[in-house]
Amino acid sequence: MLDLLLNDAKRIHDITGRPMDECKKQATDIALCVSAMKSRIVEFYFIKKDGTVRQAFGTLQEEVIKPHIKDTTNREPNQDLVTYFDTAKGQFRSFLKVNFQKFVS
Repeated sequence: MLDLLLNDAKRIHDITGRPMDECKKQATDIALCVSAMKSRIVEFYFIKKDGTVRQAFGTLQEEVIKPHIKDTTNREPNQDLVTYFDTAKGQFRSFLKVNFQKFVS
């Protein structure tokens, strides 16, 4: 987990040029958000491609997402993205880690 946090922080730093301390905090917040989504629905915010801020309600609870998983191919995950199940839309969505803003714990 520590390697993932450091890799995410470095990637965010490389893309944004922000101080590494800020990038480490963002990477930690992303990890906490993903961890929370595994057990409940989480409210979080990220910047969309058009620059607007999106409020999302997502989960990674197995009992919720399992009925919606159709593709059984084992693709290599994109390390720059967080994929989640959007409970408001009833679909899988994703956002760039670099665009993550915050989550409500």
